[in-house]
Amino acid sequence: MALESTTRNLDQQIKLGSPKVLEGHTTYVMSVFVKDNLIISGSEDKTIRIWDMTKWECIKILEGHTNCVSSVCVKDNLIISGSDDNTIRIWDMNTYECIKILEGHTWGVMSVFVKDNLIISGSNDNTIKIWDINTGEFLNVLKGHTTYVISVFVKDNLIISGSSDKTIRIWNINTGECLKILEGHTSYVWSVFVKDNLIISGSWDNTIRIWNINSGECLKVLEGHTWSVMSVFVKDNLIISGSYDKTIRIWDINSGECLKVLGGHTYWIKSVFVKDNLIISNSLDETIRIWDINTGDCLKVLEGHTSNVMQVFAKDNLIISGFTDKTIRITPISLFLGEFSVFQSVINSYDIIPYLAREIMNYFDCK
Repeated sequence: MALESTTRNLDQQIKLGSPKVLEGHTTYVMSVFVKDNLIISGSEDKTIRIWDMTKWECIKILEGHTNCVSSVCVKDNLIISGSDDNTIRIWDMNTYECIKILEGHTWGVMSVFVKDNLIISGSNDNTIKIWDINTGEFLNVLKGHTTYVISVFVKDNLIISGSSDKTIRIWNINTGECLKILEGHTSYVWSVFVKDNLIISGSWDNTIRIWNINSGECLKVLEGHTWSVMSVFVKDNLIISGSYDKTIRIWDINSGECLKVLGGHTYWIKSVFVKDNLIISNSLDETIRIWDINTGDCLKVLEGHTSNVMQVFAKDNLIISGFTDKTIRITPISLFLGEFSVFQSVINSYDIIPYLAREIMNYFDCK
């Protein structure tokens, strides 16, 4: 309940001023993650910072990586970080010491996330690797993609990966076997998402495809975007897509019909995701927009930023975002949607880790 108390206090602060801004990194903030009252951030400055949301200050700087920290996540009392130095590091949150360095990738590690006791890492070396989180032992490598692995999603014992080789692969997480190769997109597959027995993919070819996860058959091709589809997310029976054409589209997952087109961003949309009944979009126009998923109305534009948003994380009642201006900003959703109590039902119920893993294209901004 400590995070609830933090968000209540933050609500009161922001009613009197502007969103909270954390400063300390010396260059781009590439990745953010929230664990209880702590924000963990990874930066192009090669460090990880730990921020205490009860004091709004940096309490620890983790040093050791020799290049950009592209991705961070937390499992229990462990921080896992992936870097452009080709390594993954595991840090103890009690001592803040680096307890393991995982080596094996031959190019930058763009994404790390955890399923049970497994660390899954995606890299520009065209592979996905699986590691034991307790021992640091390398368990398996998923090889088959012929160019960059851009997006990764885990469902049960399956890993679904999208690549710039235009394909999607389905892998067995235990054996490392490639079970199926899904072909049909004519350009990079930027984003993949799994809903029940369906895979939804967004591509540079301007389309979204819906696939049967068991047969590998393409069931539908959704056309409408006029430029690359960078991000897809599924909420109930709705597909939400964000595109470089500056729009967000809402589609019926069963019929494939486009139900709404949300316009307002003035530059490329990098990512979209859903929290409760809200769509949160991140654009290179230096804004984050909050939309009502039912009406399509834009409820709030988070602006005033002087740089691009690198990554957005939603946890309970907070939106935490990292920027190219070296800062992290924290905004409570209740600031523009009424009292905090409206969101009590979603406290500690929203798992954003798959979303973070999918948005590894943020890495390219680091190169």
